[in-house]
Amino acid sequence: MPMITWHTKDGSIVNSVPGLRQIQSNGTLYFPSFSSQFYRSDIHDQVYRCQASNHAGTIISRNIHVRAIFHQSYDVKIEGHEVFLNNIAFLRCTVSSHIREFVEITSWYRGEELLTDNSDISGRYIVTSGNVDLCIRVVRPDDAAKKFSCLTTNTLTGERKLSDVISLSIKEAPQNMAPQSSQKSIMEMSVDRGSKIHLPCNIQGNPLPIYTWYRLSDSGSYYSVPSSQRVIPSQTLLLIRNVDERDAGRWICKASNPYGELKLEIILKVHSFLTVHMSPQHQTINSGASGIFNCSISTSSDSQIEWFHNGKPIASEKFDNSDEIHGKSDKFTLVASNSLRINDVGRDDKGIYQCLVTSTRSSAQAAGELKLGDTMPEMIYRFIEQNVRSGPHISLKCSARGTPPPQFTWLLDSQPILDVTSLHRYAMGQYVDVSGDVISHLNISHVRADDGGLYKCIAKNSIGSVWHADRLNVFGAPYVRAISPIKAVAGEDLIVHCPYAGYPIESIRWERAGIEITSNSRYVVSNVQQGGYLKINQIDPNHDAGNYMCIVRSRSGEESKRDIQINVNSPPVIEPFSFPKNIQEGGRAQVTCAVSSGDMPVFFTWHKDGSPLSQSLQVLEKKEEFFSLLIFKDITARHSGKYTCYATNNAAKVNFTSELFVKVPPQWTFEPQDTHVMLGNAIAINCEANGYPKPTITWFKAKGRDSKEFQAVNSKSGTMLSVNFATTDDEGYYMCQANNEIGNGLKKIIFINVNEPARFDYASKNVSSRRNDPVILSCHAMGDEPLHISWTHNNNRIDLNNYRISIAEMKTDNGVRSQLSLSRSDRHDSGKYRCVAENQFGRSEHLIFLAVQESPDAPSNLEVLEVKSRTVKLSWKRPYDGNSPVLSYLVQYKPLKSMHEQTVVMPSTDEEWKGPHISNLTLPSVGVATSYDGVQREQATIGGLHPSTTYLMRMLVVNEIARSPYTDAIVIKTQEEAPTEAPHNIQVQSSSVGELIVTWQLPPKSSWNGELLGYHVNFTEERHNSFNINRTVSKTITVHGWATTKSIIGGLRKFTKYSIRIRAFNSVSPGPWSSAILGTTLEGVPEAPPQNVNCTSLSSQSMKISWQEPPAQFHGGIIQGYKILYRPLVKQLEFTASEVKRTSNMETYLHGLLKATNYSIRVLAFTSTGDGMHSIPLYCTTDEDVPEAPANIKASALTAESILISWLPPAQRNGMITHYTVYSKETGRKGQTRSNMVRVDENGYPCTFEARNLLENQKYDFWVTASTSVGEGEPTALITQTTNTRAPARIASFSQTIKVPVGTELTLECLAVGNPTPRARWLTRDRPVTFSPFYEVTTEGYLKIHSVEPSLSGNFTCSAKNLFGEDEIYYTVIALKPPASPQLSVQFATADSIKLKWEAPESGGIAILGYIILYRITGETWSRVELTPDQTSYAISGLKCGTQYIMKISAHNKVGDGQASDEINVWTKGKTPQAPDEKDFLKVNTTCLNMLLSSWNNGGCPISHFSIEYRSLGEIRWTVVSSDTSSLDGNKDSLVFCDFKPASWYQLRISAKNEAGKTSIQYNFATTTINGEPVPMPEYFPVDDVESVLIEGNDWMLLAISIILSVSFCMVFLILRYKGTVCPPSTDHYESHTIPNDIKDEHDSRRNQQVYTASPVKIIDKDNDSEMYEISPYATFSVTGGRTVSQSHSKTPTRGAHTPSALDYTMQFKTFGHPEDLDLNATAYPILPSSGFGHVKGKSSWHKQRYYNTDDDSTLSKSMTVVASSARLRNARDNPSQETRLITRGNPNTNRGKGHHNKNGSESDTSLSPTNEFSNAPTYRIPVKHSRDLFRPDSSTESNNDNSPIRERRSNTPRHINNEKRPRSTRDPNNSRSMDLLQSNNSTDSEVNLEEAMKFQPPNGFSDSREFSETECDRDHALELSLDMEVQEALENKINGKIQHEELTSLLVARYHEKKEQERNEYTIHV
Repeated sequence: MPMITWHTKDGSIVNSVPGLRQIQSNGTLYFPSFSSQFYRSDIHDQVYRCQASNHAGTIISRNIHVRAIFHQSYDVKIEGHEVFLNNIAFLRCTVSSHIREFVEITSWYRGEELLTDNSDISGRYIVTSGNVDLCIRVVRPDDAAKKFSCLTTNTLTGERKLSDVISLSIKEAPQNMAPQSSQKSIMEMSVDRGSKIHLPCNIQGNPLPIYTWYRLSDSGSYYSVPSSQRVIPSQTLLLIRNVDERDAGRWICKASNPYGELKLEIILKVHSFLTVHMSPQHQTINSGASGIFNCSISTSSDSQIEWFHNGKPIASEKFDNSDEIHGKSDKFTLVASNSLRINDVGRDDKGIYQCLVTSTRSSAQAAGELKLGDTMPEMIYRFIEQNVRSGPHISLKCSARGTPPPQFTWLLDSQPILDVTSLHRYAMGQYVDVSGDVISHLNISHVRADDGGLYKCIAKNSIGSVWHADRLNVFGAPYVRAISPIKAVAGEDLIVHCPYAGYPIESIRWERAGIEITSNSRYVVSNVQQGGYLKINQIDPNHDAGNYMCIVRSRSGEESKRDIQINVNSPPVIEPFSFPKNIQEGGRAQVTCAVSSGDMPVFFTWHKDGSPLSQSLQVLEKKEEFFSLLIFKDITARHSGKYTCYATNNAAKVNFTSELFVKVPPQWTFEPQDTHVMLGNAIAINCEANGYPKPTITWFKAKGRDSKEFQAVNSKSGTMLSVNFATTDDEGYYMCQANNEIGNGLKKIIFINVNEPARFDYASKNVSSRRNDPVILSCHAMGDEPLHISWTHNNNRIDLNNYRISIAEMKTDNGVRSQLSLSRSDRHDSGKYRCVAENQFGRSEHLIFLAVQESPDAPSNLEVLEVKSRTVKLSWKRPYDGNSPVLSYLVQYKPLKSMHEQTVVMPSTDEEWKGPHISNLTLPSVGVATSYDGVQREQATIGGLHPSTTYLMRMLVVNEIARSPYTDAIVIKTQEEAPTEAPHNIQVQSSSVGELIVTWQLPPKSSWNGELLGYHVNFTEERHNSFNINRTVSKTITVHGWATTKSIIGGLRKFTKYSIRIRAFNSVSPGPWSSAILGTTLEGVPEAPPQNVNCTSLSSQSMKISWQEPPAQFHGGIIQGYKILYRPLVKQLEFTASEVKRTSNMETYLHGLLKATNYSIRVLAFTSTGDGMHSIPLYCTTDEDVPEAPANIKASALTAESILISWLPPAQRNGMITHYTVYSKETGRKGQTRSNMVRVDENGYPCTFEARNLLENQKYDFWVTASTSVGEGEPTALITQTTNTRAPARIASFSQTIKVPVGTELTLECLAVGNPTPRARWLTRDRPVTFSPFYEVTTEGYLKIHSVEPSLSGNFTCSAKNLFGEDEIYYTVIALKPPASPQLSVQFATADSIKLKWEAPESGGIAILGYIILYRITGETWSRVELTPDQTSYAISGLKCGTQYIMKISAHNKVGDGQASDEINVWTKGKTPQAPDEKDFLKVNTTCLNMLLSSWNNGGCPISHFSIEYRSLGEIRWTVVSSDTSSLDGNKDSLVFCDFKPASWYQLRISAKNEAGKTSIQYNFATTTINGEPVPMPEYFPVDDVESVLIEGNDWMLLAISIILSVSFCMVFLILRYKGTVCPPSTDHYESHTIPNDIKDEHDSRRNQQVYTASPVKIIDKDNDSEMYEISPYATFSVTGGRTVSQSHSKTPTRGAHTPSALDYTMQFKTFGHPEDLDLNATAYPILPSSGFGHVKGKSSWHKQRYYNTDDDSTLSKSMTVVASSARLRNARDNPSQETRLITRGNPNTNRGKGHHNKNGSESDTSLSPTNEFSNAPTYRIPVKHSRDLFRPDSSTESNNDNSPIRERRSNTPRHINNEKRPRSTRDPNNSRSMDLLQSNNSTDSEVNLEEAMKFQPPNGFSDSREFSETECDRDHALELSLDMEVQEALENKINGKIQHEELTSLLVARYHEKKEQERNEYTIHV
């Protein structure tokens, strides 16, 4: 991987700057966001380059200009809104200049309509490319009412900004107005190559000018622009597609009318993309040679080239492509600005070469690699000077590298060391290592004194050589060896080294002819330290040749000398020579290379351009003794070059070079030829010639088309004749001339023929005429002849046989004019006339649009598209406009209420449309849309209407000729509108911590604009409370019901000020917000611990604690002070409780601490409400101190002269014990005290010391001290012991009480001493310790307990006895255990929290250190909460709403973690969403459906999203409106969808989801008619969308299958009835069920909140919370039983489980039902509470109660159950004839309604508070009666009426149908969340026993799970009838051929099983 570094443009290395600039590990240069005060120009406005390096070289990136731009606001305005009527208009979108370069204009709008870029430029509104202006072709009067705006985008931030909306200020153009313009006369535009651009021509006039576009050629002539696929002139715009370089230049727009003309010039610049290429990309150069890199650049006139080598700059030169610039340096030469030559390539020149090209718009780079070929040797290792003594072995080493590998030669004092036999003492060798280096060694064995000297190693290859020399000094007498004569070259300096040996040397002298040589201008003699050499400057052969003596003297005075002969040779000297200057081809020449001096002989050789002379040149060479002659007999151009003469003798090789220039006349290398080119294309003709000097190319053009008189043409590219745009003026003769002043030069005349295709000056024009007037249509074609012209009308050939039509043609100077005449125009003459001109070079056409004008027709098919509260959108089919521009549409309307009061009379005459109540409106704007049938229709919006008002409307159209008649009137009724006023008199008061109570008064009735549905209450945390400035806490809740004027806002921050606003909403939209009112919540406890807690130890018993207050947003009130909780962490198992210190400061001091002890420190803040959270424990250690005295001491006699002293470590060590000191002295004698130091390990052991060398029978005193790093502590008490030969038995160990964890290994020491040595004996529980698997006695006499268990706790006695005494010690062992499992219970639960409570368990013998609560959702991982030991309750917050959690708790002490408690299942409050009534949820009109999502009851859990589908009635497939629509929490109160047909029935399927589950429901609705009237209900609604399978067959087979199915069904029914399963008589047999404790305990905490009476009318007393209800059919009741105390034994309580408490046992039962209203056709289900605020809605609709469904069917709240009181249980045992049964629906989620609302808005409540409601199943208090009264036969729990309502209810199908079907039984056996597992469904496997000896007898009127009631029999009868009806209907369809046999069979079978499964699931018996 290459190494990445960053550099600035000047080469400086870029480093990271914290917060401003970062270099990441992957090489990315990252600039984080920063504030303006941290701006630095050297960082944020800088040019950066990235540099990558590896072994091949280094490469840099192109320039990266980083420019930080501060976010600035800017204004967007529109210019050019003052326009002339019927003229062109250009609207320009302008942006503030300071940010213009970063803002793009993205789009234009006309009102809300997006105006797109029309590539065909045929529309009236065109968004231009380039300037992005809006061009309006022809300004109409109705444009004044249109609103225009432009949208811009900030390319840096992505910010989008819309300009202010403007309207056109339209003025009438003055009469006879000459063309004029606000556009600059000459403007420049630029475009990128390959893009498109519109060239504008903003010229107005009256009459409207004729626009013509021209191209200004290079010669300055005008040429009209023809229309092509790429270049399209269109009046005021010229569109150029796919722009390239040939489009650059000058374009002219000319506008003319009868009163003048005006020209505008546009200079177009085309920007090409900058590209660079390096050649060659790879080249290999030998060392010493030169290499060239060429940088090829795409055309760019403002480029700058920079050259780099391995990332370092070499040269930079600004250049123009037409110039040659040469720059030179020692190493690099700029041959041209784009050509770099590397001279004398060396090793450092290899690597990457780059050319970086920069222009004003971009930059680019290219790279090439230079590799080294053959290189000169380079010495990489050299030996050094050495001083050695005689005898040892010496090795000299040299190492070199080069290509090819060099060879080494060794010299000694300039004489070669020859390789001789191996017996010689010198050995040389060389080898090549793995890296390619050549290593050579010179080895000398048995070094002698005469081996010293100057050694030289020479590395040489074909490129060159390199050498190194240094001395080897061998200790010994001086010695000068003999050497061969030294050769010198005359005129050069010569250095002669004395070939001496010996060491040390004191001096070296030189003599010549007995005279000592000293340093002067001719000679230089160096001292010994410099080598003692002799240097002769510019040696002269006459004076300096001869013998020289070198004299070497040692320090001891010994000398050695020897003569050295110097021979001087003279090199040859070449006399300069040169070639003649004026040599031309065919001439003759000679040149002589002569040597004027130098030793003979001299040898001559010649080279041309660095190579030996080639024989092909035919050059004759004559050589003599001292010269060489070259003879050129016939000179040609190839003889030109550099000639070098080499002269060589014994002294040197010299050379001289001279260059021969052969002048050559021009010769064509590219001869121009005649050329044909199409008009408008580019001309490019090359003309090239060779010669010397280089010929000059000149182009000439004839003055006329046929003239031969030429004038020079300015050619930009020199040799190339180029014309960007060929015109007819460019046609003619051209001459190319090449001349170099040698000879006559060259000339070539060519002819350029410009072929002109057929063309027209402009592409189209418009002609209008009144009907019956004559018309003449004319077109003028130009181009090369012959021209052929033809006419068509609407793409059809013109019938010239028609007497009204004639065509005439006439020739003009530049083409042909053709005229088409119509003698009398008619409507069908209107259309497109095409005049087509053709010649051999092309074809062109001219379009004439003829409009025969007349009065328009009236609009047709007037319809209403959209109705709003104050506007109506009309649509109509555009009428025939009479070929005259439609000036306007007039709409006339009036309200119906202005006509006759009761009878609506439709106006039939124009007189009835007159009066003050009539409104006339000219439509300001008209849009165009395509209807569903593909017809283009116009549409417009009528405003100024009143909400909920009926209007009559009609319209007409006006053109320039006349008005059309009115359309027929239509009836329209406007929609409702949002409220216009907010609620008032808002008051706020705080109720409890985190809650505010808000009350308000209703807004005025007049501002409702419909029926109010409720209110939105918004509460926003005040900004000074919001500590995150980037986030404001703002939420909105919905309160349903117009009369509700009170709301409780919960979940707020404590002690926080909130801004509260309220607005009312109706079925349309919410109204305005009220003025904000402030409210403050009550003070709470701090929600965060203090921050940055720090501690510092001050001494061994004090420390300093400091902290910072909690974050301000978590204060929860006014902090009164802080509590510091601290306790020591000691290694012993004893636990020390925390101590508390209070303070109001931010620091405090703790005193009286334990020494050298680690303390756990926590800090918490408290308010007046209570304590907040404590901080994370911080651990600090007090300083060490001197230890206390050892805890105990003993001294025991060992022998007559030794005593053993033992002791216990100090109780408070106060640090690490380093050693003990044992002091002793003779008792009663004064004298020196002896002390002995006892070193101990890290645990403070050993604690014994044997005092020896004592006197026999002498008494001694002993005491011991302990020492830490601080010093020596207190001594123990003095103990006395006497030495004794007969030492009695003693135990040196101590009695102790030991506490150890269960399971640990324990060794009890018993060190017995005495003389003779006693043996230890162990006893426990008064029994001797024998062999046991629990413990053993070691060889030392210690008792080792393998694993401490509680059974081993107790006393252990160790005794020792000998002849002279006995002793014993006692150990008390206490086994410590982990804590027992706590008893966990639930105090209460909310929607997002659960509060747990537990009792402290048995501690296990040691204090509990804390608790750990684990909780999770089923299937997820455990979450962990750690608590302090003093806590016995904890509230877990942040939970999911309406979700079951599994929880358990465990305690831990120093022994370990205790056993966890039994897992309990607890539900948070909340339930699945509850669907609203159709009237509250759906609002429809003709084509739109408004779904009030806010009307859904969220069940106490916020709804996360909705899924919505719909389909037309009768269709199978559903259309998805939205699969994930945000709910109210996303501030989406409603969803409007408009894609429906008027007067049509649809089915809507919607699902709402929250954290508790999902609810799905299906609605049927119909759109209204155009008049707003409802449509009648269909006969039936499809139940589901099951697609039947088609089976082919015969009619008789269908009939047979139907009969078989019917008979089979009847037989099954009769068999079941016979066996007593279906519809049996009332029997006394029963089933026995046992309810497990975990399910029975689930109901122990249910409470009853409402009371039913026999009153048939529900009475609501607003002053009394207790409500009285009638005994309603199909309702569930709770019967209150006696109070008892129950102890829960459930390990896994189900939802709703509680801790043991005195609870009410209740029994629930449900009655059968009948509809209360005759139009209701389904069973009414129990009404569930919801989250409304204190107001009761009416009963829920039958169609949603029955078919309402949710996903979560496992909770108790969703299954109707019977909870029997203890009294009922006892009665059941005493009287088995009584059995309590409850028949419930199989679909438990239908328990939904709106009659009774839980104030908490939640279904789940695990609180023990008697004020909480039993919300999971609606339970009602009723007076307690005897069971026989409760289930009497005439009870409403059974229908005894033969006229069962089931048949009546089955006769009709509900409109809303449940879209989900639940399986019969899919219950997890391990899931005990609900009583659904008790469902029988005719299966004996589902039986459970309530109690082992308890059974129930079913009451009269009830049946068990195997019995059907009379109501069910009626239902089955209805099922039979419905199946028969389906069979009959299927047979009819079969007869009609609509379905096949197999389809009918599958339908019947599926329907039968579906019905039976549905009936099984509808009723379930629960006990």
